[in-house]
Amino acid sequence: MNRVLLTTILCVCIATPLSAEKRGSSASRVQLPPLELGRQQFEKGRFSRALELFGQAVQSGDSATTRNMAYYYQGATLFELGLYYSSYVSFRNVLLTADSNAKQVYEKAIKNAVLITDKLNMVERVGKVLEALPGGFIAPTVSGHSNYAIGAHLFTTNQDSKAGSYLKSVPPDSPFFAKAMFLLGVLSTKAKKYEEAMAYFDKCVQVCGRAKDKASLRELARLNLARSAYSAGQIERSIEYYAQFTSSSPHWLTILLEASWPLLRVNDTTVSLGNLHTVLSPFYQEDLVGEGYVLRSTILFSLCKYEEMRKTLADFFVIYDPILRAMQNEDGRLGSDNAYYEAYASKKGLNKAFINFAKRDEGVSKSMKVIELLNKERKDLARLGRNETVARLGKLLEEAVEGAQRELGRDLHRLHARKLKELTQQREQANYLKVEIVTGEKELIEGQKGLPPKRVVDVETSVGDSYHFWPYAGEYWEDELGAYVYTTESSCVN
Repeated sequence: MNRVLLTTILCVCIATPLSAEKRGSSASRVQLPPLELGRQQFEKGRFSRALELFGQAVQSGDSATTRNMAYYYQGATLFELGLYYSSYVSFRNVLLTADSNAKQVYEKAIKNAVLITDKLNMVERVGKVLEALPGGFIAPTVSGHSNYAIGAHLFTTNQDSKAGSYLKSVPPDSPFFAKAMFLLGVLSTKAKKYEEAMAYFDKCVQVCGRAKDKASLRELARLNLARSAYSAGQIERSIEYYAQFTSSSPHWLTILLEASWPLLRVNDTTVSLGNLHTVLSPFYQEDLVGEGYVLRSTILFSLCKYEEMRKTLADFFVIYDPILRAMQNEDGRLGSDNAYYEAYASKKGLNKAFINFAKRDEGVSKSMKVIELLNKERKDLARLGRNETVARLGKLLEEAVEGAQRELGRDLHRLHARKLKELTQQREQANYLKVEIVTGEKELIEGQKGLPPKRVVDVETSVGDSYHFWPYAGEYWEDELGAYVYTTESSCVN
């Protein structure tokens, strides 16, 4: 993160007049106020002492201006010490009060607060504060920062129309323009305006370019672009988008599974089965990919490959019945959001398949990193000694950690409920397909007056050089990857 550029504040030194009783003697100075002393210590790089003095200035300040100036410098000091959340808290305190006499610090306070909270994946918090700040305190140079943060806040509180208005006001030269476009794409998706969503996601991809710090956002925007095309009924286009990904994508397993559906829609069953060949490999069998077994069985049913269909469904029940029972047990045993967080963080109390799935969720990964950063900051803050400022910030950090854990626990709880529902539905579909096997064989026998000889059709499915089905784990060798021949034994022939 770039270091914050600090605004230089002119200050007035107060001196005592010459004593009438001590003519000719040098004038003595009165004690400088804590704010000025703290600023001097800050400029000398004595950050621990400066922090203590700014804390005193906050407590003893007789005006909002003094307190706001102290909060501002306190935030700058904490940032220099690498205590970023604590720094944000100080900058936020400046923004809580609209003080015309200290207006010169608002521009930097807004910029710093938004940059910090965006890095900590909690920009909606400062957005809530900025929404209440009078517009006259938001300089044009940080209007993009402010509109993005307020838009993110409104987005998280489901005020979609207002959120869209603020996000559309983020200018193209803002460092948050790409993120604003992504959120607008999500809003359009929620409204089922898929063409509009595609335009926003495509713009996000273009703005991200090849910047390394935007690689994660670019990949997610590309994935949502493919999903939006599929939802808009543009099947061929969605296939093209999915085909542009390589195995280096963090969403590779999700892409293989999702891309199998549009391929099936255009009757390209061989490539769809090729994707599923990877998804259903032993390497991924504990990654909650039960949908892949149902889809593969559906494709095999269309090819009248009933024996392979039976084996695929049998594999599904063997692998996923224990997982389903485990998730049902967890649903009844883990009642609170905090219980889900503790179970996930300790890797005890949640089944391995769900943990593996949750690890692939980008939101969960970011939240875990934020909690780790906040816990590290608590330890670093404690090394500054014991004073009122450190104690107050330590308490706020403790509350921030607890809040982040609750939010992650809530997300995990919802994710667990959704996957349990999906897995239950997949099991019902699998049982339905078992019945379809019997029905299909019966109709085939009746229609053909006996089963005809099976015709074997070899379909070669080539895979690009950049595709790697499994990471090397001992049982698979690299020369086995890249292509395979899928043999269809179809009785559905004339």
